[in-house]
Amino acid sequence: MNKLKVKDIMLTGAFAALYFLCVGLGTFSSILFDRSGSMMYAPACAAVLGGTVYMLLQSKVRKFGAITLLGLVMGAFFLLSGHFFASFLPGMIFGLLADAIAKQGNYENKVINLLSFVVFSFVNSGPIILMWLARQTYINSLLARGKTQEYIDRVMLPVEASTVVWFVLTVVVGALIGGLFGQYLLKKHFVKAGMVS
Repeated sequence: MNKLKVKDIMLTGAFAALYFLCVGLGTFSSILFDRSGSMMYAPACAAVLGGTVYMLLQSKVRKFGAITLLGLVMGAFFLLSGHFFASFLPGMIFGLLADAIAKQGNYENKVINLLSFVVFSFVNSGPIILMWLARQTYINSLLARGKTQEYIDRVMLPVEASTVVWFVLTVVVGALIGGLFGQYLLKKHFVKAGMVS
């Protein structure tokens, strides 16, 4: 009963498509905050827009594996879009952690679900995290993709504590805003409409 069935996987796939759209819109919106092209604010903006989709997925598929699968899809996107292999890992790791956290509240506890989404929101940070942890490898991957040195100098974020802390803070705040708004919409509209219990 607690294992994902085919219909659960298909439903998760549909939510993954919606979440992917939110990430795309979030990436586009982040340009308003940072025109350098570094995409530092993309995960935070994606979290603001994707909170409702995430909370809907939790309420519709209350089984371990759905959130992990969503994280794997996002990780696969970074891998298939030309980033080197390790950019896949945050999607897998943070997706699995978020799933494990949400499971502690049986996918019903609002506080735990919100914490789960905060953790999950880091699935979109693969390229940025690896920019810091594997800087030269990241630069080499950009060069291999035909990027100029001027572009690389512009998008590479400095490995400084203040930059890392600021990045983490923006993602957490974005996730809290998106998650709380998602929970509000769930209670205000979707539960009343009988779409979720």
